[in-house]
Amino acid sequence: MKNIPNLFLIGSPKTGTTALTKNITQHHEIYVPENSEERYFDHITFYDQPDTYDISEEDYLECYSNAGEYKYYLDDCALSMYNKKSIENILELSPDAKFIIILRDPVEASLSMHRQRLTYVDKKMREVSDDFMECWNLLEKRKKGEGYPKGCRNKFLFRYDLLYSYEKYLPYLQKKLGDKLFIGFYDEYKEKPDQFFEKLFDFLEIEKIQIKSKKINESLVVQDSMVLDILESFQTYTLPLRKKIGLSGLKSLKTKVLKLYQKKNGKVNVDAKVYDFFQPTYKYLAELKDALKD
Repeated sequence: MKNIPNLFLIGSPKTGTTALTKNITQHHEIYVPENSEERYFDHITFYDQPDTYDISEEDYLECYSNAGEYKYYLDDCALSMYNKKSIENILELSPDAKFIIILRDPVEASLSMHRQRLTYVDKKMREVSDDFMECWNLLEKRKKGEGYPKGCRNKFLFRYDLLYSYEKYLPYLQKKLGDKLFIGFYDEYKEKPDQFFEKLFDFLEIEKIQIKSKKINESLVVQDSMVLDILESFQTYTLPLRKKIGLSGLKSLKTKVLKLYQKKNGKVNVDAKVYDFFQPTYKYLAELKDALKD
């Protein structure tokens, strides 16, 4: 079958995956569909009840059907690293696929993910507190299914302890994927992008080109506001009608309103216990970096 995805950006969130996806669209041998987050493979992790997610393989592959000739067809299914079934499903569809993962300092990534949760007006997707430590202290409750936003259907996104404990997932991925797996590091990607892309293109065995980087997916933290709640509800409930009559422009209006309610990012205090929790992760990352140098 033609145009089967064969390059998968499998994790993890808030480590530069969105920016990387945009960056590598500049390469003439890599195709990225406009709607590149279909959740076909990582819905198992993204949704609490994945069976409610309904997209056929035919509909999924339609995103790539008119792409033309490329060496790689990318899927940025950035939560697939957390579930073995997702990896198995990818390999069943695309046995010769290659995989990319980016790893970031776990505390930095946790703070970024918390900040991302505060960009949402929808209460089901928004963190319960602007205070990171207050949310971190809820993790014991969250292990029991409590302490989440009311109506939340994506609980894994609020489990900072699971999202960035890489040592829970990487050993399986390395064993299962072997030399089909590229492991990159966020600090190198941000501080030495030329070096990062040289390694990535070597892995992909494609021509090395200069990538022009742009800042993508900056978190716009907004206040909890009744005005935003009303706008969110109006956008949600009028979506079917607006699609039917072809009415657009509401998204841009919402963006302008959100900027009016934007909050400045203040100093975040992180207790030592967060760093203590991630000590096994820091140790694992140090060992992993040493191993990849060899």
